Amino acid sequence: MRLVLLLFVSLFSISTIRAQCEDLSLKEEVAMTENIALVRGVEIKNDSVVLEVIKKWKGDSVHEFVKIKQEPVISEYYRVDTGKTYLLFWFKGLSIDRCSRSSEFRFVHFEYQLDELLKDYSISNVPLYDTLLYRKRNVFEVGKQEFDVTKGKYAFYDVESGEQKAFGDLPVEISYFYPRRFYIIDKNVETATKKYDVVFAVSRDHKELIISKELKKKALQSLFK
Repeated sequence: MRLVLLLFVSLFSISTIRAQCEDLSLKEEVAMTENIALVRGVEIKNDSVVLEVIKKWKGDSVHEFVKIKQEPVISEYYRVDTGKTYLLFWFKGLSIDRCSRSSEFRFVHFEYQLDELLKDYSISNVPLYDTLLYRKRNVFEVGKQEFDVTKGKYAFYDVESGEQKAFGDLPVEISYFYPRRFYIIDKNVETATKKYDVVFAVSRDHKELIISKELKKKALQSLFK
């Protein structure tokens, strides 16, 4: 109960901070920010997280590794952790502003706009960067099982639009609180022209989707349109 209450207070605090944020365009934020980089949390040292720099757009102070103070769960600043990949906007020696576009990499959808705005970007860990991009474009999870769109024949029913869509056209993930969820509807489904290993329903609602008979019917019918 205490943990639930703590989480509620944390989410409320974050929502309040977000509501007070100034609405800046990406171009304005880039101009105002000292450092912009794609990083991965490697280890904890004292009160900081050591981050490996994978791709750098801006910042003379950013080298192969950088340290950012690890904020508590309830904080007015953005918290980074080990084992995760982030695209961060920050100033040297300061904590990361929650009002910035700093986010886990899977929620970032302006990377190529950054490439256009800051054409002198550099990639310091090409194999890791290529792996991250590949996973972002092709790999998705259902429970603890991973699927790769390049290694199977899959169909995706977008619950929001009520239509079958290609994987690349599905709604993007926009935040931790509204993740894109995949649900298995059926396996080894065959139409007159195609055969699918698995048919999935996809939802971006924060609530768990109930797989009803009506939903299954709609998802399978979408294959024949």
